[in-house]
Amino acid sequence: MLFLKPSQGDNGNAITCSEAHGYAMLISVMHRNQPDFDQLLRFFLAFRNDHSLMKWQVKQDSHRGIYCDDDGQTSATDGDIDVATALFLAGKVFADSPVFSNSAYWTEGNRLASAILRYEIHPRLGTPLLGDWANEDGAENVKLYNSTRTSDFILSSFLLFHRVVADAGERSRWQWVIESTLSAALSQLHRGVLLLPDFLVFNLRTNQWEVPHGKLLESEKGDGQMSWNACRTPWRLAHYYAASGDQRIRPLLERMREALVRASGKWPAVPAGIDIRTGRGLEDYSDRAFIAPAGYVCHVLGDTSSFQQAVTALNDEEPSYFGDSIDLVIAEQASHTELFR
Repeated sequence: MLFLKPSQGDNGNAITCSEAHGYAMLISVMHRNQPDFDQLLRFFLAFRNDHSLMKWQVKQDSHRGIYCDDDGQTSATDGDIDVATALFLAGKVFADSPVFSNSAYWTEGNRLASAILRYEIHPRLGTPLLGDWANEDGAENVKLYNSTRTSDFILSSFLLFHRVVADAGERSRWQWVIESTLSAALSQLHRGVLLLPDFLVFNLRTNQWEVPHGKLLESEKGDGQMSWNACRTPWRLAHYYAASGDQRIRPLLERMREALVRASGKWPAVPAGIDIRTGRGLEDYSDRAFIAPAGYVCHVLGDTSSFQQAVTALNDEEPSYFGDSIDLVIAEQASHTELFR
């Protein structure tokens, strides 16, 4: 069983998380590396929780044993969506291997997509939940239950699920998820924002999606701004546009592109944190996790000059797991968008 242990970081003895695992499976399948993909699939199957979703964090003890703490047993929605996507792509591009048959990729993809629908999609709003841990037990939990992380707006994957899952009823529900999630994203066009924030909260009184004030889940400063979650949102939405041609999302992408290019006045050095209403940079440094998605939006919208500037800037950034992974997944998806159609 394979995994890559980080050489540094602030997560103690954690060796991976479902987010990272999803990225790795996407990269390996789009790079046509079936041996690595199969080992990553074995790892995923070994660390599913009772909902058939991946446990969000995996650790290693002093005796090199691999385990999950009690607080690592729940799921993170984006990781599961990426893993399910990779499984369906594997069904498209891989033949039988010594480890898994082609039909096994489809079987596991369908099993995981069903679990995502059941445990990680809001049953009434049709948008991604924060994880399978979200619940309605108490006022604060209700607020989180009715919230969504915009970096989980992985619409090209929802489109893929709609097209390939085996169950006709589930295919119909994935179309509902596409429309519901797209509606949540587009609702912000009329609320005076230039970019989507890390989180949105559904107001049950007004029946509208709103930007949270202060800390919702992770950060007082970042939850209502474009920070380390929403830095990925332009990429996720732009890839849906590339895969679907859905013109409804283009005005939002155009607004994002303009705001990102102008955010710091130093394009392509996209600030690692941006005020969603003014477009002002909130940090004086940049990161691949912000530059790569911004550059990809420019590429999809035909802004070749800005895209090339972003590609050049990526080479000047320090290596890091998060930014490097996002950069590589984007590059692979840009080269293999036809797999999502």
